[in-house]
Amino acid sequence: MRQMGPGMYSQSTGPCDECNGQGEQINMEKRCKICKGKKVKRDRKKCVVEVDKGSPNGEQFTVHGEGDCVPEVEPGDVIVVIKIRPNKIFSRKGADLYMDREISLLDALTGVNFTLMHLDGRIVRIKSEEGKCIKPNQVMTCENLGMPFHKTPYRFGNLFITFKIKFPDQVSQQQRDSIAGILTGQKISNADR
Repeated sequence: MRQMGPGMYSQSTGPCDECNGQGEQINMEKRCKICKGKKVKRDRKKCVVEVDKGSPNGEQFTVHGEGDCVPEVEPGDVIVVIKIRPNKIFSRKGADLYMDREISLLDALTGVNFTLMHLDGRIVRIKSEEGKCIKPNQVMTCENLGMPFHKTPYRFGNLFITFKIKFPDQVSQQQRDSIAGILTGQKISNADR
């Protein structure tokens, strides 16, 4: 109780400074050196969490009873939130993967045949159809080469590859003649120039 003025008193309650509202006090000689009598110590613990294949960004997994422990109180839960790191090669939308691939003009005209390391570490061969030319910004769909669907890990999304064609800066006269001859099917002589 505190006197506020003549005949006026204020009354307030709060936890005891000695026992912190616990109602008991630990003898100083018997007090733990680690927790200093608070009955709680800070500790690190490894927690194993099984994450579903194909889990989307922001998905939450709860590990029950592994949170903070306080005497006479049930331990809390640990909530793990998935945060997907950006990848240098692939971008993800749902179960589908997207990537850009720069190819030469020769590859655009004759077809592509290259290998690619997938996110799971396996090597995948990407090959275009025989005799089919690739146009600038054309998208190739590789079925079942995406991520596993969330909650359905036996089904996979697709991989979409957008081709960027790198054109040469310049072409010599001999190269132009050869290209013109191949594309038109005619031999070009010096008199035709």
